[in-house]
Amino acid sequence: MPNPVEEFNSYRSKMNDKILIENNKIIKRKFNLDADEFTEDTLYRKTKSCQV
Repeated sequence: MPNPVEEFNSYRSKMNDKILIENNKIIKRKFNLDADEFTEDTLYRKTKSCQV
């Protein structure tokens, strides 16, 4: 029985590669923003100074 999570990740990776080949700056910026948000402690560091 195929693993749906592995299938999704594989498909997403393949499609991301196709999208990034186009060298579109707007798309690349969006990908970078998305990736940055999921790095460890990114949100915490951004909101840390806003805490009272």
